[in-house]
Amino acid sequence: MNKVVVIIPTYNEKENIGRMIDVLEDEIFPKIKNNQMEILVVDDKSPDGTADVVRQKMKKYANVTLSLGEKQGLGAAYKRGMKYAMEKMKADAVIEFDADFQHDPKYILDLVRKFDEGYNYVIGSRFVKGGSYPKQWSFYRKFLTKYGGLFSRTVLFFPNINKVKDVSTGLKLTKVKNVLDKVDFSKVANDFVYKTQILYQIVNMGAKVIEIPLEFKLREKGETKMGLNTVIGTFKAIILLRLTDPKTLRFIKFGTVGFTGYLVNAFFLYLFAKIGFREWAAWAASTELAIISNFTFNNLWTFKMEKITGLGKLTFKFLQFNFTSAGALIIQTVVGTIGVAIFGAQHRQILLPFIILFMVLPYNYFMYNAVIWKTHKTSSKK
Repeated sequence: MNKVVVIIPTYNEKENIGRMIDVLEDEIFPKIKNNQMEILVVDDKSPDGTADVVRQKMKKYANVTLSLGEKQGLGAAYKRGMKYAMEKMKADAVIEFDADFQHDPKYILDLVRKFDEGYNYVIGSRFVKGGSYPKQWSFYRKFLTKYGGLFSRTVLFFPNINKVKDVSTGLKLTKVKNVLDKVDFSKVANDFVYKTQILYQIVNMGAKVIEIPLEFKLREKGETKMGLNTVIGTFKAIILLRLTDPKTLRFIKFGTVGFTGYLVNAFFLYLFAKIGFREWAAWAASTELAIISNFTFNNLWTFKMEKITGLGKLTFKFLQFNFTSAGALIIQTVVGTIGVAIFGAQHRQILLPFIILFMVLPYNYFMYNAVIWKTHKTSSKK
């Protein structure tokens, strides 16, 4: 039987937490079979007496736990709660939940059901069919929710921006083994952006993800804790998150090296044509020099972590690199020669970037990752 811990962070939630615990215990948990359901309230020493309400409920319900800590932000509270659930409570899955009833407790049934079906990351989404956010929200809040979410998805997952449709939802179930226990919490902030940072890590590690419809409600009591500074900080953090991703950095480096190779190619193409090389020879020789430049700088910089060392291995990889680059050499030589024959030698330097950008670049990026430095894994997932 799996143990599922519902983590509820609180700060001044005295008006909500007692009623939420009662609803979960009396109406929701009895409907869940084959799972041991527990509640972990992570309170940031609320001055309104939230912890006292929880302590009273702990006398009534044996599966309610209270964790107290200093107020450091929502992300800090969830990190503390997740670590406590994994290490102290030996949870098999955790659910991120709110005390304010903006998430209807009934959705816990759907989260656990999908977990039982084999999904290890279940997201309550406002943007899938059947999901929604309050019609009473202001135009600003609606605009921010819809287009802010689109911005986040585009930055994080382009070109597959629908990989996850709701990146900032606060309702999620996460399997612990090989998913949550693989998250690097040192890269997770203490504020609201923690949601996106954890989601980004889990989605990129290849978790089995599904989104369920969530009708997000208005807060019944208390005040919202998300202000303008939180929104601005979140957008900044999302951009930084993508820019510091190793794959993104590698692509930026790859592009920089590629541009350097283009300059080498363009210069020698001009030089060889100027001194009388045959058209095909000028294209072939300048392309080969660009290939040598690309191999050198990619090995020293772009793929530094997979850097090839040792004279024998370096020689072998250079020959292999040239062999895999034969496709690029052929593409550039054939298309370039034909292009000059059709459009004239005066368009040689216009043809070169077009050929590189739309034909050679995609080919090279795949071959560099899959064959030379082998950053793409081909082993199947269990």
